[in-house]
Amino acid sequence: MSEAPAAPAPDVRPGKSARTRAALRDMALKHFVEHGFDRANVPAIAAECGVTERTFYRHFATKDEVLFGDLTTRLEWFRSALRRRPADEDLLDSVRRSLTSAPIDMRLMIEIARLRSELLSAERIERVFRDRQGAMAREVREVLVERGVDELAAAVRAEVVAGAVFAALGVWTEGPGPHDVAALGRLTTEALEQVRPALQG
Repeated sequence: MSEAPAAPAPDVRPGKSARTRAALRDMALKHFVEHGFDRANVPAIAAECGVTERTFYRHFATKDEVLFGDLTTRLEWFRSALRRRPADEDLLDSVRRSLTSAPIDMRLMIEIARLRSELLSAERIERVFRDRQGAMAREVREVLVERGVDELAAAVRAEVVAGAVFAALGVWTEGPGPHDVAALGRLTTEALEQVRPALQG
């Protein structure tokens, strides 16, 4: 009896939209390095990719999003991962494990971290990080309330946890290169362990 023909391998190439987004990001990063972040020009970036300025803005709301898009404002991936963790699991373990589910190209994140520290002021980076920290705190707070934690206690714990995560990210981003992802993981673990006493009780 002959074997059935093998099924064709699935097409794992990124779709056109993903390829366009990646090309725009790469070109934008090139322009940021060559011209500086503030002088980099969206119409020129789009033109070099063979697309319109409108196409750029369909993929990135602002130039800042090219550098900070890996920290999406609503953190859907984090919310989803955190909600899948067992309700009786240690909160810090849940957060740490949920962070590993980030849909981020780590090589790109390292390059962007380098560019952030070289091209943007510490104040600008801090503003974005504070926004994302607030988004993470909201997600942690909601999960804690769902687990039966009192509103005020949930709010305080969520702020402490998100503060620790973003303190680690800030130190990693601002530190001298090379930006090693393993080092970011170690800093995050250390920061979370430092706040553990505040979460007891």
